[in-house]
Amino acid sequence: MCRWFSGLLLLVVSTTSSIADSKPLLALVIDDLGYSLKQGKAAINLPGKHTYAILPSATYSNRLADFAVDEGHEIILHMPMQSIVSTATHEPGALNESMDETQLLSSVQKMLNRFPAISGINNHMGSHLTEHDFFMRPVMDSIRFYNPQLYFLDSRTSARSVAHSQAIAAGLNSTTRDIFLDSDPENIEAIEAQAQLWLAKARERGSAIAIGHPYPTTIEVLERLLPQISDDYEFVLLSEVIAYRNVNDPPPESTSLVFKQ
Repeated sequence: MCRWFSGLLLLVVSTTSSIADSKPLLALVIDDLGYSLKQGKAAINLPGKHTYAILPSATYSNRLADFAVDEGHEIILHMPMQSIVSTATHEPGALNESMDETQLLSSVQKMLNRFPAISGINNHMGSHLTEHDFFMRPVMDSIRFYNPQLYFLDSRTSARSVAHSQAIAAGLNSTTRDIFLDSDPENIEAIEAQAQLWLAKARERGSAIAIGHPYPTTIEVLERLLPQISDDYEFVLLSEVIAYRNVNDPPPESTSLVFKQ
C-alpha cells in the first residue's frame, strides 16, 4: 500500500472511528457532470461533502471540476466505456472492444490527463466492457502506471462486472457502489425509495455508496433528504469510505437496480 493511502487510512481511522461506532457513513457520488452547467452547479451545492464524477469531454466538464474542487469536494474521472446497449449514447473517446491494448492505454492516459485533481475513476456505462477481464486489466494497469494513488469505483452497470476485481488485482484501491438512486429519473417516489435503501444499507454495513445524477428530480429529493438525516449519518468522501472498508469487512457486492448500459 502506498504511503499516501496509508496516511489517509490513519487519518480516516483516527477521525471517524468514533463516528463509525455511532453513525453510518454515507458516500454520495453524482455522475455525468459536464452536460449542464446549471444542473451541475445545483448538484455541487447539495449540503454535505460529496464526490463528483466528471465526464472527460462534455461542454462544462472543466468548469464544474474546478467549481467542485473550490467547494471542497472530491472529483473523479467518469470514464466512458462501451455499453451492452447498442443504442446507448456514445461518448467521444469511449473505450470500446475494437481497441487494441495500445489504443486502450492511450485513451485512458488522455482522459486521465484532463483532470489533474482527480482522486479516482469510475465507469460511465460500460456494461459490455466491464464484463471482460482482458479489457479491464490493461485499463487498470494503465491507471496504476499513471498514478497508483488513484482508486477505482466499479459502478456495476452489469452484475457480471469484473472491474472491481481487476482493479484490486492491478494494485489499485477499489470498491463497488451499493445503490443507484435514479434509474427511473422521472419517478420521485422511486428515487426516494432508493434513497431509503441507501440509508438502510449504511445502517446494516456501516457504510453505503449511492450513485445519482444531476437530474432535477434527484436534486429535489437530496435537497430535502440530506439535511433531515445529517444528525444520524456522516457524509464522507468516497476515498474515506474506501479507507474505512479497507480496515473493516467489505460489504457484499450489490446487484440492486443494475441497469444495462
